[in-house]
Amino acid sequence: MSHLDIILLIILGGFTLFGLWFGFIHTLGALIGTFVGAFLSSHFYEPIASWVWSMTGGNSNLVKFIVFILLFFIANRLVGFVFWLIEKIFNVIKIIPFLSTINRLLGGILGLAEGVLSLGLFLFFISKFPFSEWLSASLAGSNVATSLIKISSILWPLLPAALKQIQSIL
Repeated sequence: MSHLDIILLIILGGFTLFGLWFGFIHTLGALIGTFVGAFLSSHFYEPIASWVWSMTGGNSNLVKFIVFILLFFIANRLVGFVFWLIEKIFNVIKIIPFLSTINRLLGGILGLAEGVLSLGLFLFFISKFPFSEWLSASLAGSNVATSLIKISSILWPLLPAALKQIQSIL
């Protein structure tokens, strides 16, 4: 097991604990935010990255990656905020026995799913736009990264045609 595998497993554990802590509704919002973030960031990263790159220069793949991550994060958090508001309404009926426990357990499961999909999407994007030879080599040697990328393939229909063509070329 490589260092990258260990780091990825720790991050997945964090996503799971996040889900357990915040519960089903909040984590459902985060999972939906993952899909919305994947869609929006993959469709808008290129024009924004071109604009940023024209102003800053540097490694264009790194700029694309940073813009993709920022767009993903912003979209994800906006959807999460809407679900946070919904969760506040849910807190009123939380007095029903075991509802809070079920909410947290389902949240843990969804947290793990969100982590797998989010990390897989980021790793897929990094593998298509490498900006570091060390990172590319680490990805190639990582069993966890390969599995996450395969599982996250359910998000690939949300990606624009240009990214899919890059996948077929590589």
